[in-house]
Amino acid sequence: MSWNGQQPPYGQPAYGQQPPYGQPAYGQQPPYGPPAYGQPPYGQPAYGQQQPPHSYAPAPYGQPGFPPQPAPPTKPALLPAALPVDGQPYAMAFRPLERRVGRWFLAWAIAIGFFFGGQVVSLALLMPGIVDFFSTLDPATASDPDVAAEMLGEVLGTPLGMAGVNMAWAAMIPGAIVAMAAFGKGAAGLASSVAGRWRWGTVGRAAIVLLPIFAVYIGVSLWLDPSVEWQWDPNWGLVAIVLLTTPLQATGEEFTFRGLLPQMMGGWLRHRYVPALVLLLPVLAVIVLQPATWYLSLLALVAAAVGPWVLRGRFGNAVWTGVATGLLFGAMHAHPSISATLQLSLVGFTCSMLTYRTGGLEAASVLHTANNVFIMVPLALTGTSAFASAQPVAGEDWMSFLITALALGLAYLAVHLFLARSQRSTVGAPGAELLEPRAQLAQPHLQPAAAG
Repeated sequence: MSWNGQQPPYGQPAYGQQPPYGQPAYGQQPPYGPPAYGQPPYGQPAYGQQQPPHSYAPAPYGQPGFPPQPAPPTKPALLPAALPVDGQPYAMAFRPLERRVGRWFLAWAIAIGFFFGGQVVSLALLMPGIVDFFSTLDPATASDPDVAAEMLGEVLGTPLGMAGVNMAWAAMIPGAIVAMAAFGKGAAGLASSVAGRWRWGTVGRAAIVLLPIFAVYIGVSLWLDPSVEWQWDPNWGLVAIVLLTTPLQATGEEFTFRGLLPQMMGGWLRHRYVPALVLLLPVLAVIVLQPATWYLSLLALVAAAVGPWVLRGRFGNAVWTGVATGLLFGAMHAHPSISATLQLSLVGFTCSMLTYRTGGLEAASVLHTANNVFIMVPLALTGTSAFASAQPVAGEDWMSFLITALALGLAYLAVHLFLARSQRSTVGAPGAELLEPRAQLAQPHLQPAAAG
């Protein structure tokens, strides 16, 4: 071709000359390198195409306008450890604990610290009564074996003594919350319910259906109890302390026996022997402090050891944790009557099942509070502290046990029907499934693309 005398287009080399280094010849595409004017940078969508939303999932390979996303993190340490896996009941909200062993030990250390802190507060409140008792004690009777029981009766029979006992357990409300907060962001709320918070609406609805049942049940039980001497001699200080601190005491026990212990036991997927180790220390402590009910404490340990192997799934987990902690709860009270002790264990088991049914501790705390308040207020109106008496529950015979079982069954049925819409399982957070074993294989966007 010969030159026709015309000038080349602007920016193009003259005829027969090579273009500058790195520039394309006329009519050719630019090589790999900086984009030509008006072209989008490498990996960015062209004009008019939509930017894909942020996600852990990488963009489909070969799709135009979708830049490749980074792969999801594979190390659990890179994820917030508190995020719950989707669809877990309350006792299993922190699964899988196999990936959180360090935080698990930290949570235990915090809970034990709060427990002993509560005992220090209790001792400080009991100390004035103890000092007053020994200051008036006859030295000749100091070696009497019944002195300790007499001292406890006098000290615990005072408003300050009852406040000391109640506040010792009230300390476990913040104790359990702060302990579970060791698992990371958002974990503190899971100590209360699967919704991640304390649900006052659930408290109100549970109170509507439970308070009438327990008012009738405890009223009949105390009326049938021959050990109660009914006389109008109110101790208004005791009445005030019962109304102010007993709800805290009952709720603190719920955070311990229906919250902390089941969650620390029920969160193990593969290591099913750990729940027995969890319950070993509390069982030994109860056996030492309450040797009269050692058999019940050992049954609690057996339930924790056998339950994870026999009862599987969400409902099975709720049953065996409820049996184990319920038996330990009954043994802790050390009631001299076997039937009365089993009634206490049945109360604990019912609270565990309410926790499973409603997804939180609110209904169980209402039941426990109603049980204690309706016992302690009538006794305070007779001038007696429940801690200084024989601790009447529902009598000491098997007929009373059947009455208790009937009342607890009605209470569970009422909550089951009236609180049917309560949230029962966790709502998972993005990335939490990566904490589970082989979780990546279960994610569709990480599967190899099908042919075609």
